[in-house]
Amino acid sequence: MTYTTHTAIGAVIGQISGHPILGFLLAFFVHFLVDMIPHGDSKISDNYRIYKRKRKQAIAYVMIDTTIAIFFILFLFNIKDIVNTRMITWGIIGSVLPDTLIGLYEVTKWKYLKSFYHLHFVFHNYVTKRHGDIPLSYAIFGQIILIILLQSWL
Repeated sequence: MTYTTHTAIGAVIGQISGHPILGFLLAFFVHFLVDMIPHGDSKISDNYRIYKRKRKQAIAYVMIDTTIAIFFILFLFNIKDIVNTRMITWGIIGSVLPDTLIGLYEVTKWKYLKSFYHLHFVFHNYVTKRHGDIPLSYAIFGQIILIILLQSWL
């Protein structure tokens, strides 16, 4: 999933959780469940991680997605009258932390993150390695619709 989608899901989980720590934990664990849904980026990920080619494309994809996620958060906090900013913030942090840790591992190869890295990709590849992925354009379109629906709950 895109950071923006994880951000929207984390915001909703944070909003409905009733407590910042609970929102963080729920969003963190839901991240893995959501990543099991095929979302069109397995080729980008494999090209970066396994085949070591098209790394610039993968980095550009992540940077653009992260920038959009930041603007999405700013949009939410400036357009909507959000009362529970702390709960939403911790839900968002929990929802994007797994991918952030994966990126940190990719850059540092820090041994303490290696098991987490492999666990993350067990979930991420659970369906796609067995049944294939969907086209990225379909996935992005579906995630945009999901983000629009989710932000209406805030």
